[in-house]
Amino acid sequence: MPRLCQLLPLFLLLWLAGPAVLLAQTETPAAANKRLFDRTVDELNFRTMETVYDKSFARGKFPVSLRTAKARKEFDNFPGRDDLKKLFLNYNGVSDRFKSRFGKGRTDLVEFEKQLNSILVDRNFEFFIRVLPRDERVALIRSLQRAIKQGAAQFNASQDAAPEELAADGAAVPPADIDPASAPASAPSPDVTAEDPQPEPEVALAIPAAGYPAPRSLDSAPRHDWMDYLTLLLSGSSLLVLLYLVTSVLPDLRNRLDALTEDQERPTPPARPRRPAPLPEDRYEDEEDN
Repeated sequence: MPRLCQLLPLFLLLWLAGPAVLLAQTETPAAANKRLFDRTVDELNFRTMETVYDKSFARGKFPVSLRTAKARKEFDNFPGRDDLKKLFLNYNGVSDRFKSRFGKGRTDLVEFEKQLNSILVDRNFEFFIRVLPRDERVALIRSLQRAIKQGAAQFNASQDAAPEELAADGAAVPPADIDPASAPASAPSPDVTAEDPQPEPEVALAIPAAGYPAPRSLDSAPRHDWMDYLTLLLSGSSLLVLLYLVTSVLPDLRNRLDALTEDQERPTPPARPRRPAPLPEDRYEDEEDN
């Protein structure tokens, strides 16, 4: 009996692990790859929102527990930034729809990486990270590319088509310059499953708001036209005029003002008192003698 009590935890552990092992064995590689794709999308969206949030709030930190779209939807810590809160909620809804890009049509490794990389060039993604400086945007994209490679390393490619089958499918596709309508009716049509078009987001995040410039590609060098060179020339001329005023005109004006100040402060000599004109002599005595 005591020995049976010691083996009881082992039996309990096997009873709990049994369904998980059976589920792992019954899960198809396609379902496992789809679950891996959704988990990778959640990781990309989390890292993107974390970087933008930490940049927008210097004293704030995006919680590491918000790994799912549902948890990020319930997050409400945006002090004094209702516009940023609305932007995060809108992008959270749009980014969660990225999961629908995989699972229909082709489900091989090439399509897996292609759909994940398409998130990094999506217009909603570019508009959401526009607040980051260029260096931080480049660092974020490289970090997301590493996460995509890690997800691709866990991909189960056991059901992918063989290379010769892919080559045969590519040879069966008519050239681009040939109209498919003019092809013979007896020609076998390639067995290609049409993928559903990407759903348009309900919230137009890619339309730049007032006061924000349109997103620009990170790798394209800026182009300068004649207006840029004219602006540079006028800026240089203004700088030279300012230096001339500071080094030549202003010292001359200062010297003149100092001279005028000294003249005003110099004491004026006292005026000489005017001597009164002498009075004429009295001639009354001479007249009496005559």
